[in-house]
Amino acid sequence: MKRGTFVLASALLLTALGCGGNGLTAIHGTVTLDGQPLQRGRIELEPSGRPGPIAAAEIVDGKYEVRVMRGTKTVRISGGKVIGQHHFAANPANPMVEDISSLVPTCYNTETTLTCEVARGQTTYDFHLKSSTP
Repeated sequence: MKRGTFVLASALLLTALGCGGNGLTAIHGTVTLDGQPLQRGRIELEPSGRPGPIAAAEIVDGKYEVRVMRGTKTVRISGGKVIGQHHFAANPANPMVEDISSLVPTCYNTETTLTCEVARGQTTYDFHLKSSTP
């Protein structure tokens, strides 16, 4: 009985200390393009230089929120502005989806140069993009 009590107490202590947690940090921020909020888009944060889970979130009116592991991240941002709507899969019975005109240059997504360091105690990460790159 004493051994069972010790195991239970140890498990509770480890959980209380956070060893049983998932290690995710909630972060948020704004994404602007040429000083204006990015109307619609997607942000992805993946571990730099090593395999690991990719955290992703939708960007709406320049704002995003996502839960991500701490560490150095490669950041990919895509998106633009809403230019219309259409029925999903061209079927009138399906819901409407937005047509988005891509405005974000490839140096921020497929050929990204963006990185950030997700650190303990920091929760805001803003990205200020430019449509014309040098």
